[in-house]
Amino acid sequence: MKSQKVKKAIVSVTNDLVSDNRVHRTCSVLTEMGYEVILVGRRLTGSLPIQRAYKTHRFKLLFKRKFTFYAEYNVRLFFFLLFHRADLLVANDLDTLVANFYISKIKKCPLLYDSHEYFTEVPELIHRKKIQRFWSKIENKIFPKLPFAITVSDSIANEYSKKYNVPVYTIRNVPTIKENKKKKDVSLIFHSFTNLLMYQGALNIGRGIENLIESMLYLDSDTVLLIVGKGDVEKDDEGIEIMETLGRNMAWLLKQLKPAQVGP
Repeated sequence: MKSQKVKKAIVSVTNDLVSDNRVHRTCSVLTEMGYEVILVGRRLTGSLPIQRAYKTHRFKLLFKRKFTFYAEYNVRLFFFLLFHRADLLVANDLDTLVANFYISKIKKCPLLYDSHEYFTEVPELIHRKKIQRFWSKIENKIFPKLPFAITVSDSIANEYSKKYNVPVYTIRNVPTIKENKKKKDVSLIFHSFTNLLMYQGALNIGRGIENLIESMLYLDSDTVLLIVGKGDVEKDDEGIEIMETLGRNMAWLLKQLKPAQVGP
């Protein structure tokens, strides 16, 4: 009797894998379903070590940003997918879709597209019209040919379904419920504050983070805002000015952490 061949899934994303909890959950679910998973991303200079229950592979790229980065990543990803067997491909966001789509056609392999945002309308693109048109052309060419897709909210799902006449399903981003037997008393860390507010995630422009920080000016002085993450807001003049206005007594900015380090 022949042993049953193990199903393999290759999941790809353009970040360094460490703090992307949505992609980690996708890989964990696929593992539970019996797939042997390889998660593909990229290695940055300051990337933390990563250890998962599934395989990971991070490209060390020559280019770090802009068009050259996306071009190099997709070429590297294309050949990686070409020479690795897969029964399922998972593309996370539009910047991984090109390589995944064409390999899925060449190998006749099922493709799942997960759009983490309304990619062509993100703040990083809406004021850069040439780049926005470039990504829009890719989306307009490939999205209508997908059997279905998933995304993070009903509003984005409805917009994509209406625009491309493709079924798009919502899988929301929610924290993982996990009992922490080694609970730390937050009051020991922030003993002089009654209320602790926490933002966890990428500090990208357009997510309302500047407004969140500024709103601290209207709260009592015994409230502290704890920010866990990094991103464009740190480099944004308005964001920096607001954080400097609040002072260190009201906002802490922690850099990238592994999901397990944050906890419920």
